[in-house]
Amino acid sequence: CFGSDATTCPNDNLYRIIGVFGDQVKLIKHEYGTTTQLGTNGNYYGTASSWSTSYYKGTTSTSSIGAYYWNMNSEENTWSASQLNTVNLNTNYINYLNNQNAKWTNMIETTNWKVGGGSSSYLYKGTPKTAYNYEVGNNSSNTTYSAKIGLMYVSDYGYAASPSAWTITMSSYNNSTATGNNWMYMGLWDWTISRRSDDTYCAFLVIGAGNFNEYSFVNNSYGVRPTFYLESSVVLSGGSGTSADPYRIA
Repeated sequence: CFGSDATTCPNDNLYRIIGVFGDQVKLIKHEYGTTTQLGTNGNYYGTASSWSTSYYKGTTSTSSIGAYYWNMNSEENTWSASQLNTVNLNTNYINYLNNQNAKWTNMIETTNWKVGGGSSSYLYKGTPKTAYNYEVGNNSSNTTYSAKIGLMYVSDYGYAASPSAWTITMSSYNNSTATGNNWMYMGLWDWTISRRSDDTYCAFLVIGAGNFNEYSFVNNSYGVRPTFYLESSVVLSGGSGTSADPYRIA
């Protein structure tokens, strides 16, 4: 439960643990960001109310889920130039948390996000391990952006599936082995932070069926889920880690 001290954690404040990296826990919003949290300025387009919900697994009304361009301004896949990054995630969402209580933003680590992305050959036609290697691992770009809030990586999503899916390429994640056991899969179109390094105008996107689209132009609008790392000083203060009794932190 993040952003609320209510006895029963509101659905909008439920987050999932992507993993532990060094001494930091990485979280992603369980459901999609709403217009209340991310605003209707910056790279906002509209709501998800017109989208197909045949795969949708969440409970948030699509009329409140925001649809955002990855970068409408220059229409190029440079994360530092994206108002989704600078306005919707790192201004509006931060302000939303501050309005709840400034202690929440103080729990979030300012991170050097690796934003060089990777080519289609590695992030679309590769396995989660290959995607990780080229997004943030040994073969990753030195291009970074320092901020509190980002989005998931392609490899984050890949590794959220059962290990039995980890030999499947990200282009083929629309099968029951990958989607049936992937806790990050929510069934709507979902931007990642990862640009396509071999195409100036595309970034990687999870589509409703659960696999990735390699031709997702950044001037198209889809859902997002704020993702961030907790400060290493944050400690567990209660809860069992279920949606009904989520972990509490202090």
